[in-house]
Amino acid sequence: MNDPFRVSNPSVFPFESHHGHDAPVGDSYSVWKDWRAADFGRVNHEESLYFERELQATGIGKPAGLRVGEIGYGNGAFAGWVRRAGGHWIGREINQGLQARAVEAGFDILAPDSSLSDAFGSSALDLIVAFDVFEHMSVCAIRSFLAEVKAALKPGGLLLLRIPSGDSPFVSAIFWGDVTHRTLLGSSAVRQLACELDLEVRQIRSPVLPMTGLSKTRLVRRAAVRFSQWVAFSFIRTVLMGNGSAILSPNMIVVLARMPAAGDGSRLSATEPAPGGAA
Repeated sequence: MNDPFRVSNPSVFPFESHHGHDAPVGDSYSVWKDWRAADFGRVNHEESLYFERELQATGIGKPAGLRVGEIGYGNGAFAGWVRRAGGHWIGREINQGLQARAVEAGFDILAPDSSLSDAFGSSALDLIVAFDVFEHMSVCAIRSFLAEVKAALKPGGLLLLRIPSGDSPFVSAIFWGDVTHRTLLGSSAVRQLACELDLEVRQIRSPVLPMTGLSKTRLVRRAAVRFSQWVAFSFIRTVLMGNGSAILSPNMIVVLARMPAAGDGSRLSATEPAPGGAA
């Protein structure tokens, strides 16, 4: 592995302006999110279940031995989970306080103005994830980021995104609940961007909602949620929208892949989520 660019003089996200409303909001964001320094890199039982099932649903399985990049790692829950599972994690984050926490906890990170390819070289990452990040970016920045991802992924490597679903009438509380949100994408817009960058759309679906490994109370509640969503979403899609593929959960999972080179059978993921995974 090439030496990662440790943070020394943090700057803003490389695809955004350093002026006006584009400037990072700093530590107040961590306070608002209740991200405590002592908890950096810690992952609780439910988070572990979620990450495990989400990767299973993409077809990756366990991250052991994989090179994983993360953009906007927040308080490091996914980073901690990957490291505990035996994966090789590298992250990039604009928040200076979170950068310092990651370094203090012994995680390898990239400076905000460096590229994902600076970690292991180009065409080297098996998986890149961005949970709840795209909504903070302009469409121009998203295009630039997808080009960066394409250069950093191995042929057949995957990009896993969780974003607010622009298809859903239930998205308002999530999208408008954060003043730093800028862009809301529907599933059609995701396919449009993937087409522009020549990335393969493997999955566009609802996030997983694990149904095992939970307390009895949580299991009953989740079963009720899943049944209610199935009834309501089916009616809205078919009767009110006439769009059977719309993602009506407030969040949407997107899995994109770098196309294998001609004659290369590289393929990390299945196209269908694991049975019983998505809500």
